Amino acid sequence: MAKTGNGRNGADKPASGTFTGTPAERLVRYWRNSDRRFDELLDETLDAGRQAVLEAALDKLREEEQPEFLDEVETIAESVRRTDAQGDDMIATLFWLAVEVSGDLSQPPAVETIEEALDSTGLLETAADTRLLPVWLEPEALVYLEAADRRTLLRRMLDSTDAALRFVREGDLLADPADAGTRLVGVVGLIEEEAEAVEAAGEDAVPDFLGLARIGEDGEPELDPAEETRIREALTRFTAAIQGADPRVQRCEPAGGLNDLLDLIAEADWTDNGELAELASFIDVASDETADAVVDAVVTSTAHGLFVRAFNADGRLLDERAFTLQGDEAAQAVTLLQQRCRSVTKE
Repeated sequence: MAKTGNGRNGADKPASGTFTGTPAERLVRYWRNSDRRFDELLDETLDAGRQAVLEAALDKLREEEQPEFLDEVETIAESVRRTDAQGDDMIATLFWLAVEVSGDLSQPPAVETIEEALDSTGLLETAADTRLLPVWLEPEALVYLEAADRRTLLRRMLDSTDAALRFVREGDLLADPADAGTRLVGVVGLIEEEAEAVEAAGEDAVPDFLGLARIGEDGEPELDPAEETRIREALTRFTAAIQGADPRVQRCEPAGGLNDLLDLIAEADWTDNGELAELASFIDVASDETADAVVDAVVTSTAHGLFVRAFNADGRLLDERAFTLQGDEAAQAVTLLQQRCRSVTKE
């Protein structure tokens, strides 16, 4: 479940040679050489909250390397290996739930019910402990949670629930309870596993809880039909248990890491609203017309809904279109744009 042997290409090569230079330069060299020192230096950088070092490392990478490096760094940021109070070697990993909820958010989610539902699925075979933070989180704010912030949240959750709650409040990550209607929010959890059990299962072990919501969607991981059916039935029972305990919940899915959560929420098929799906497609087409996939959106409210213009990084108009989205749907549309575009300007 948690990533072990974090060097590039999954390698765990012995250190070879001596690299000098700034921390950013060494991070890049270790990563390119699949050097095990990458893990150690990255952990030090993340635990020290040195996001600027990671940004500097990104600047030193070739353009085609940047997405791969960033994805690996952000994944590693959400998992740590540690020794617990009993002296056991453990791997602690953040996981996220995507929740479609309707109604008042002033009361926190029933995390005990979610935890029990997760345990009852039988899918967490290597879990020694699972717990969730009892708050609804705003996906729009989570988009800006950098790798160092993710590691800080993980460390705070290991410290105590109160420490983690202070972090999300100070970071303005809470969903606004005053927002009306149906909306998409996130719930963050922590799962701890014995490192020996994780390593014995191997990287290809299934089910992988951090990817359960995605199984069968894009062909990874590959499962035999019986195993896939078992997992999907378990997820159906999981959602039903939560809906039965909290009528506000319309849908609840384990998403994996934060990037998985944001991808899942951004998917057009999360909602049945055709106009939102059309808006997602509009941005995808505009993105395909750019060399770097960067899209800036300008949104104008009209009497009939929203008028959206899409621009490339140089400010060239790519496309424009009117959408009959109002009220709660207009708010969902803006959230979708903020998840898919580099910037969103509202007029």
